[in-house]
Amino acid sequence: MLALHISLPIACFFLACAALLAFALAFRSQLRERFGSVLDRARPIVTIACVPIGFWLMEAPYNTILNQMRTQWMFLSLVVLALIYAVVYFLGQRTKGAMVAFLVACFVSGVANHFVAQFKGQPVLPSDVLAIHTAASVGGGYEYAIDNTLAFCIAVMFTAFAAIAVVPSALHTRKAAITNTALGALALAVCCVGFSTVNIENDLNVNVDVWSSLDSYQAQGSLLCFAQRAQKISPHEPEGYSGTRAAELRSQKAMTETVDELIDDPHVVSAAEATDPDVRPTIIAIMNETYSDISTYPQLAESYGGPIPFSTYEGTIATGDVYVSAMGGGTCNSEFEFLTGSSMGLLGPGVYPYMLYNLEGVDNLASYLKSIGYATSAIHPADAQNWRRDRVYEQLGFDEFFDITSFDGAEYFRDMVSDSATYDKILQIMDEGEGPQFIFDVTIANHGGYDTGTIAEEDMMRIDMDGEESTEVNEYVTAIARADVDLEAFLAKLAQREEPIVVALFGDHQPGFVEQLAPTGDSDEEPTVDDAQQRYVTPYMLWTNDEQLSRHVRHGGDTSLNYLAATTLKTAGLPLNEYFAFLYATKQSLPAINLNGYMDAEGVWHWNDDTDSSSAEAVADLAIMQHQNLFDNKQ
Repeated sequence: MLALHISLPIACFFLACAALLAFALAFRSQLRERFGSVLDRARPIVTIACVPIGFWLMEAPYNTILNQMRTQWMFLSLVVLALIYAVVYFLGQRTKGAMVAFLVACFVSGVANHFVAQFKGQPVLPSDVLAIHTAASVGGGYEYAIDNTLAFCIAVMFTAFAAIAVVPSALHTRKAAITNTALGALALAVCCVGFSTVNIENDLNVNVDVWSSLDSYQAQGSLLCFAQRAQKISPHEPEGYSGTRAAELRSQKAMTETVDELIDDPHVVSAAEATDPDVRPTIIAIMNETYSDISTYPQLAESYGGPIPFSTYEGTIATGDVYVSAMGGGTCNSEFEFLTGSSMGLLGPGVYPYMLYNLEGVDNLASYLKSIGYATSAIHPADAQNWRRDRVYEQLGFDEFFDITSFDGAEYFRDMVSDSATYDKILQIMDEGEGPQFIFDVTIANHGGYDTGTIAEEDMMRIDMDGEESTEVNEYVTAIARADVDLEAFLAKLAQREEPIVVALFGDHQPGFVEQLAPTGDSDEEPTVDDAQQRYVTPYMLWTNDEQLSRHVRHGGDTSLNYLAATTLKTAGLPLNEYFAFLYATKQSLPAINLNGYMDAEGVWHWNDDTDSSSAEAVADLAIMQHQNLFDNKQ
């Protein structure tokens, strides 16, 4: 939905610039005849001015502290942008169209950062470009407002277009075309060589903070920060890596886990013994869209009690906090961590494995359960191409994928398929299937934005925030309340079924607006790792209708998504292969790890680059194992 929020002075300026552009286009011939010599001298000025104007159009839409950017970052950004402009300008044969295209591209970049930062609390990262189809698909729920800043930027761009329109065109000859092409190719070569040889982080001292990429973008410029993140997309072998070392670690830790299970963990043994190997439980994993407990933020602590505690559901056998690597968006990364047991903390920000990597042959929950006789199904009531799920799910070993085309006539909530409708699909799959089943349900009903106007006023919850209300907060907590109702009804139906069932449910991330709720959200103070983790945690639950499992299994406490699949297998009393045994053993010395940091065995959080903690060796081992599984396992 598009909305206009422009003040009268800016509106007048906008209209004046639009009129100037219209005048320049309509009377450019007459202007050239009257001011020919002046315009000839003006052309090189207009040509060069495109670089600083492009820089401003790229930064101003989202950068609220542009006037505070240090000279070194501004200078470096202008140099890099000038090289890019040279590529466009000369390969475009020095045409006015090339100049216009450059400015439009700069403005589009700025606008993209403006809206993505507004909705997700983060700027555009390299992998976001690859996920443009997904962004377009899910973007309909947000309000796109043209405010004073964007209107002013458009007005400036119109003025630049007017100047470009009236200056004379460059001469077009065969010799000029060859020269232009050569210069453009040279500029392109400089860009490519520079990107491949200059370490932007180390050589130019450009650092993108995982805690707040937006702050880094605003301080150092979007172009430099985007390029820095692009350099880190490609996976690098961790220190001490070899395939042999990975195999040794896998075998050693798996053996340790098995021995510990037999000697020191009678509860786990009881769980395995409680499950008849011929009657394996159906496993349902539910990744509930944006399900989180925002009552932990001070502004809401007194007026909002949070979601229904998972511990109150009859059949819950474990619950706690699960640390994730996404905030405000990036759902696919939470899926990736859960299904593959991999941690984004070892891959870095700005990486979306679903978009970048071939996951064929990667050890994961779906392929493992399939290997021991499970039918595997995935559910997500949206476009199958979002986050390349249609390809990725096949690579991971899912037999079936039920996308939006499987939900004709389904119940909707907030103009999206309801949680209840996906749960009905789970029941349908269970009724129609034979043997043990693994069903992975990615819900969508709680998806942002949270100013949709699709919830009736009488149904809307009202949350007092120090005497104020937030439309976003009200709609979000109302959606979470509806999710609780649907979940309770679903678990009640599962409780009545005869076959043993284990449910793992977790939220994929918190909503983007928590950036404004966090205590340090508007502070210049350097955040601690504990501060960072407040925004990257959601609740999880393990539930069963099986009396034996319910009696014996206890796997609660804080964890991270990369361990939750192994924990689910344990809860179901299923044997672990070497890979999941490695993960389960690693969890004992490294209880949690995500994009921000890791928790040591004493429960203390550390940044991911901290190599002096008691769990640093476990982090290094996990990195080796993960690299082997993701990038060095292909036969």
